[in-house]
Amino acid sequence: MTDSHSLAPPEVDPEQLTLSWDSCVSRTLVHRTAVAEVLLTDGRALPDDRYLLAAQWPRSYATSRAGAGAGAGSGSAPGSGSGSDERHDPMLAAETIRQVGLYLCQRFLGAPSTSRPVIRSVGFRLDNDTEPVVGYGATDVLCRAEVFDVRRVDDVPWPVALSVRIQLSAAGREFGSAFGRVRVLSEEEYETLRGPNAAAGPVPDDVHRRPSPTEVSVPSPGDVMLVRAPSGALLVAPADLRHPRFFDHPSDHVPGMVLLEAARQAACLAGASPGRLSGCDMQALRFTEWNSPVHVECEPAEDNWAFQVTQGGDTTASGTLSFATRG
Repeated sequence: MTDSHSLAPPEVDPEQLTLSWDSCVSRTLVHRTAVAEVLLTDGRALPDDRYLLAAQWPRSYATSRAGAGAGAGSGSAPGSGSGSDERHDPMLAAETIRQVGLYLCQRFLGAPSTSRPVIRSVGFRLDNDTEPVVGYGATDVLCRAEVFDVRRVDDVPWPVALSVRIQLSAAGREFGSAFGRVRVLSEEEYETLRGPNAAAGPVPDDVHRRPSPTEVSVPSPGDVMLVRAPSGALLVAPADLRHPRFFDHPSDHVPGMVLLEAARQAACLAGASPGRLSGCDMQALRFTEWNSPVHVECEPAEDNWAFQVTQGGDTTASGTLSFATRG
């Protein structure tokens, strides 16, 4: 008899029943050190550069309440009354597409384990009305992925750049999408590109004022990514450089997920309410280094918020943020 936990929910198509949510994929394929930080559990190639992937969003990352009965967690139907109306942290959508991009490059597209995939852009959109409510355990998430805009060069058997978009669903209900672009560097290319900056480490900050967790809508002081300089400028300076999600392993540059979360927090300080993302789009123009101050600015722009990360007068990342109207 097949273990029922290895099957997708009964509402989905039969082709998805081959996916398993029983154990995570190899942590090396998604650049994670801790197994607990691996979201992907399985993947399957389909024709025409399409893929099915299984992911689990952990219950421990439930951070927001958005009204009971508006969605469903793993193994529960919408409106089933699981006793909780908590929602997953929307940043899980960004981390999911990050892991999907890295996983596809190595698992299906031939990039060697020594390659250095670099995320060039990342974004997502979530539907407040259908996104899953956290149940008694992790939420099983199905990702329908498509690879496109693939760039190849002579004498390199794997793509040197590609874009990925995924549709996210849980318990048979689609609740969002995510997208990203990956550049795949060889180890030698990466070392040449990084140069002496790769040896720089974070500089502890003991001078500037750090916002409170409430001001930036995070649960604890260790989740705060910003400090305010005497001039009033906001600087990216994570409070916890060993944060299990944002610093699962040492990084020779400021991670993109840190920049995205810092931008969200900057929007909170600028007046975004309630501070829970429903969508984002970030372009990483260059590496953001540890060895000089990193400024972040965020301001209203039509129906969303625009942010810019600068270092030494140059823009290193920019994009837009959208916020949920409730929860």
